[in-house]
Amino acid sequence: MKQADLRELLEGMRKGDEAAFPAVYDMLAKPLYVIAYRITQSREQAEDLTQELFLKLYLSPPDEAVKNPRAWIFRMMHNLAIDAARKQRPEELPEALPDPHDAIGQTLLRTALDSAMETLTPEEREVLSLHLNAELTFQELAGVTGHSLPSVYRCYRRALRKLRAALEEGES
Repeated sequence: MKQADLRELLEGMRKGDEAAFPAVYDMLAKPLYVIAYRITQSREQAEDLTQELFLKLYLSPPDEAVKNPRAWIFRMMHNLAIDAARKQRPEELPEALPDPHDAIGQTLLRTALDSAMETLTPEEREVLSLHLNAELTFQELAGVTGHSLPSVYRCYRRALRKLRAALEEGES
């Protein structure tokens, strides 16, 4: 998704174009959900946060003064998810159950990846997910997380190393 495409769709939303909102939703729903899930570790909460964010976006899309609307939207999700995670009590965290509709190999892979992701700190999960799932650049990540560019890059590299080590350990 290009920044210009998103700007155009948001402009359409501000002008009342009914096709603009579903297009924005189709572009951003999955990566926003993944970010919320990685921060809250709850599928239900990630779904709720994604709906909440899109409701806010529908009611009040960012105006043209926002230089990077994509980063602005992901920052909104980051803030919503962090707030929700802070309010969450440990006993509310559900166990990760495999989806019965997935093939066995996909379930095993998802389980291994979820276990490996648990070895990461919340900050490492967030940076990794924002970069890989939301396709934010490191510069955009620095703006979203409020950390310096070198700090974000180090966190990303550290997360990859930890993830690789956890996955290799799980194979043995």
